[in-house]
Amino acid sequence: LLLLLGALGAAVHAQTAPKGDAWTDAPCTDFKLELPADSNVSCGYVTAPLRHAEPDGPTIQLAVVVLPSTAADRQPDPLFMAQGGPGGSTINTYAQVLIQNEQYRPVLNRDIVFWDQRGTLFSKPVLLCPEVSQADRDSALGVSDTQPEEDGLAPYLACGERLAAEAGDLSAFNSAENADDVEDVRAALGYDEINFYGVSYGTELGQFVMRQQPDHLRSVILDAVVPLDYNLLTEPAFAKERIAEKYFNECANDARCNAAFPNLAQRYLALIDRLNENPVTVTVAPMLSFTETHEIQLSGSLLESMLYGSLYSDVHDVIPLIIDQADKGNYSYVSTALLPSILEEETMATGMHMTVMCAERGDTDPSTADYSNINERLAEIERADAEMELAICRSWGIELLPRTDLDPVVSDIPTLLFSGDYDPITPPQYAEKLLPTLANVQHVIFPSGEHGQAVTSPCSNSIISSFLDNPTGELDASCAATPPAGFLTPADVIALPHLRQALAARGFAGLLLFAGEIAPGLLVGLFLLSVIPIYGIGWLIGRLMHHHRAEAPGWTNSWSRVAPWLALAAALVLLAFIGLLVFTVGATLMANQNLLLLGAIPSSWRWIFILPLLFALLSVLMVVTTVALWWGNHRSLIGRLYYTLLTLASLAAVWGLWRLDVMRI
Repeated sequence: LLLLLGALGAAVHAQTAPKGDAWTDAPCTDFKLELPADSNVSCGYVTAPLRHAEPDGPTIQLAVVVLPSTAADRQPDPLFMAQGGPGGSTINTYAQVLIQNEQYRPVLNRDIVFWDQRGTLFSKPVLLCPEVSQADRDSALGVSDTQPEEDGLAPYLACGERLAAEAGDLSAFNSAENADDVEDVRAALGYDEINFYGVSYGTELGQFVMRQQPDHLRSVILDAVVPLDYNLLTEPAFAKERIAEKYFNECANDARCNAAFPNLAQRYLALIDRLNENPVTVTVAPMLSFTETHEIQLSGSLLESMLYGSLYSDVHDVIPLIIDQADKGNYSYVSTALLPSILEEETMATGMHMTVMCAERGDTDPSTADYSNINERLAEIERADAEMELAICRSWGIELLPRTDLDPVVSDIPTLLFSGDYDPITPPQYAEKLLPTLANVQHVIFPSGEHGQAVTSPCSNSIISSFLDNPTGELDASCAATPPAGFLTPADVIALPHLRQALAARGFAGLLLFAGEIAPGLLVGLFLLSVIPIYGIGWLIGRLMHHHRAEAPGWTNSWSRVAPWLALAAALVLLAFIGLLVFTVGATLMANQNLLLLGAIPSSWRWIFILPLLFALLSVLMVVTTVALWWGNHRSLIGRLYYTLLTLASLAAVWGLWRLDVMRI
């Protein structure tokens, strides 16, 4: 009873927590959230000054979602979550997933607060740049003769001019003001203390909060750490070089990987050059679209960008296979998993990304960056990008933050750092830079981790939960030591060409196309199963009427007797194969989506492809049986015609399985 009352009390408290005058309720549908009927999630806006030094000046509205804890031991200090970018939407990234899936929540006994940082998706004003995303889309779709690198500045200048008119003081959208917004949200929601979680740029924001608003900060978790001296204009090149060398060297030093993918680095660079010289046209469908498709011109630069972006998620084991397949002309993974993002609705606030970067690094001189130890082509691209971004900063007129804002933060607030060794942009050594000035810090490195460890990893979530319960205690982070999975080679997978083609043509909706291709086999299997009632009823009638048809002597008698059993065996084998194939595809989708998007399944399922061969053998025996039935005049005319139809259906299924290439694996 006490536990029940405690849980009820926690829920009521979460629903009735006092909110300040700065809070305005809003329907959660405004943030594109779908809530369960019994949900106690609250949504709204917190009004904050555009410039905190001018509290009576212009204001902005920060979109906020509160996911209350209903745990019996609910704690009063919530977890504030901040997405990266800069320019990413915390609500769009995390809220729906964590509302619907309790098992993904990094903590259960504390409220979780999601807020969209100033300028991002659901906050007002929002600094989206549809001019930029449309220019990128037009270039990829081939509807514009101008390549981004030829006139990439124009859409940014147009966006900056529009945003200055709509949003006003763009220089106010910086990390310092952003950090003070956190205090505004805390005060508006009525919490005395908060715990802060930030990922990627969110870790930089977290350091600003530690410096500017430490009084109500109980603990801090920084995941995929960006040190304050990090230069977003010039330093990504070094992380890109590091992660490329890491993958290529590990494959070269792995006997199986090197044997399967020799000279992978050289082949990759040659592929990029080849596609830059002669782009290929690939069909791309928006996610889950059944009818809409687009033709995209895949250049080397676009492929390189898409593949690099994929490294932010869990693709470690299939990277060599993806590159190998692309080199051989199989772009199914790229067209299915990567390119559809070009067609999606814009959620990244490019304008906010630029204002933050310009405020911090608008005085950069790209010529001073030492790129002598990285790939020459990569260095040229990074310098050109930096020059263009600086031109945008000058055009937008973004004020620089005081340089002291970028000094290391000195703090004794309990802090937990997460790093992934396969992080393509914020490697573990970046987190190490924070250690000398943080007096109460623990750093956990995930050997198999990519960019951001929290939410989807049970291990990281358990560490976070333990840390929040006791921020100054020593953590048991042994689960983080799990080594990365080995690289998959062709020997580890089974390619399903028709699945690959369906995925390439329709994205994830291609799974339904593939299902449509195997559906006729299901119908044939069910038709063959009709031997059970048909022959069963015939046998029963014969017994009841004491009817016995005289059989002609000869070799056909034995075939006549096994006729129904052959059809039944064929039905069971065919249905078993179809069922196992569907199960295997589904299991692969759940366990290794990236492998499935390559049109492949694990080789551990190879044994199921014995079944189509067995079915073909049974079908041949049914042909012999059909000849025997007619030759020996066995059964009635209708019975012989019925069995002939069974045999023809079986042969049609064999032909269908052959067309699906499942008999040649």
